[in-house]
Order: sequence, then C-alpha cells, then structure tokens
Amino acid sequence: MPEPFIKKFGAEFRSIVLSALGIAFVAYAVITILTISIPHLPLANKRTFYGLLRAQMAVDLSAKLPAQKREMVLFLGSSVVERGVSERAMDSVFAQQHTPYVTMNAGTGGFSAEANLPMFRAMLEQGLRPKCVVYGVCIQEFNAVSTVHAFFETKDTSTVKLKKKTVWNILRYGPTALAPLLGADHLHQYLFAANNAFRDVPNLNLFDRMMFGENHPPLDSDYRFSTVYYQDLREIVRLCKEHGIQVALYNAPLKPRTLEEQDIPYHHRAESYNAALALAQEMAIPLWNFDHKGFFAREEFQDNYHLTPLGARRISGMLGDSIVHWQRGSVSRDGVGTLE
Repeated sequence: MPEPFIKKFGAEFRSIVLSALGIAFVAYAVITILTISIPHLPLANKRTFYGLLRAQMAVDLSAKLPAQKREMVLFLGSSVVERGVSERAMDSVFAQQHTPYVTMNAGTGGFSAEANLPMFRAMLEQGLRPKCVVYGVCIQEFNAVSTVHAFFETKDTSTVKLKKKTVWNILRYGPTALAPLLGADHLHQYLFAANNAFRDVPNLNLFDRMMFGENHPPLDSDYRFSTVYYQDLREIVRLCKEHGIQVALYNAPLKPRTLEEQDIPYHHRAESYNAALALAQEMAIPLWNFDHKGFFAREEFQDNYHLTPLGARRISGMLGDSIVHWQRGSVSRDGVGTLE
C-alpha cells in the first residue's frame, strides 16, 4: 500500500508552510512599519490615494490644534487653491492680526466640487471640525467638458472612507494604501503635497521638477455649465452649515491674456462667476473676487491658471485679510462688475 502523500513528504510540506508563514509575517511587518512611519499616508477602503491624501493631512493637523488652542481655516478647491494658497504666508497674516487660526490647504489638482464633496465628507466622518471652510472656484469649476477635472477611482463616492490606523485596518488596507507610492505619478503627488511644491518652493531646480512633476493645463475648446457640479458645491456649503462650520467662497485670478491665449472657457468668466455669486447669495455666505484688473501681473502666473510662489504669497495675504474681516463680522459679496 502506497504511503500517504502528507506522511511521505511531511517534512517538506511543513517546511513550505513555515516558509510561507514567515514570508507573510515579514511582508506584513514591513507593511505595518511603512504604513505607520510614512507621514499622512491615507488608509482607505478604496484605491483613492490621490483624493484622500489632503484629507488625511487635514485630519492629522486637526488632532494637534486643540492642545495648541488654535483653530483651522480649511481651504478646498482645485489646483488653483493647491498651488495658490501659501499656509506660511497666510499664517503670518493671522499672527499679525492676533487671531488663533492655522491654515490647512487641502486643494487638490483637478478636483471640482464633485470630487471635493466625498473628500470633505471623509474629513467630517473623521471628526474634523474646522473654524471655517474657504472654497476656491475658478473658470473651470462648473465646466462639464473641461479636460482638467480629476475624479475618484470609484463611481460610488458615498462609500469612500478614511480609516483609522488600527492594527486590523493596517493589515486590511495597508497594501492598498502603499501600492500607489510604487507609481511615479502618485509618488510625485505625495512629494508635491508634503513639500508644498510650486507655492512655497520658488526657483525650482532640475531635481525639484523631477520630484514634483509638471502641471501645465491645456487650452480647452469648449465650455458647458454643469448643474451637477453646481449642486455638489451647494452640498459642500450645506454640510458646512449643518455642522456649524462657517464657509466662504473666493474666485481665483486668471492670467491677463492676449487674444491668442484666450480659450473658449475664458469667454464664459461672467457666466461662471454669476453662478458662484448666485450660490453665495442663496446660502448667505461671502464671495471674494480676486480675478480683478490690476491685482496680479502676468509675471505672477506660471500659466493661464496658476500663480507663481510670489503670486501665491500675495493672494494669501489678501485672503488672510478677507478672512480676518469676515470673522470680525464683515460679510461681503463682490458683484460681477468686479471682474476684469
């Protein structure tokens, strides 16, 4: 009678099982160490690293503020916010005005309200309660056919959740959280966010450009107002009010353009601004317009949409003053006539 397989090869089988368990243990030990040690790494139930990186940074900062007796001013919006609001410059304004505010720039390249809404929900679910939210809109905010909009990697954004870094969550979601960093694009985005690239890093050298990546939006050939994007921004405002968070809008500046530089969306500036103004009036919130003639020179823009570090410092100072006046009781809504 032939000897049973397990008995015949028992030693070899045990060696394979123990080796597999050892490899698994080492792999998960490395995953656990990396997940804990990499700053602001977002643990999530979906492959949403790009969308939730800023959310995790905001949640991490908020955990430190109560002990410092400080309050957060949270900025949301697309790359015009991400690259156009300098926390360092704005915090200096707050310090000069003796206010206890700390700036958190959660602007994310390509994110209109459709993508910012689930990101903001994820922050709220983690207990984030900033003093106020300031949302930056630009000409592309409501453009349904814009080529620069980015989205979450899942259609059902209601299921997008940030997870606390418990042992179980690290074991379950750690590999998903770390995997994006193996790709050049996501690694650029992480380094971009961690180093405040393009808003606090002037005169980028070759290494900086390689590390941060490039961002030069194309000229768009069409514009169509999206009621979906408008309602998503309205929902962000509604959520703020529901949670007792003050909220304001600001209109980001555009580079003064020659006729050759003007794309189709540029000719819809008033339409886009009127939509933001209508929302501000309906929800009784401030709207500050910085797309105003004479506010910024052409040299203060990196491209048609994005400010240089010098321009970012200038608008951050202006925004800081607007926020301080607002918190002291001045609510203003700039009319469409203030557009350049």
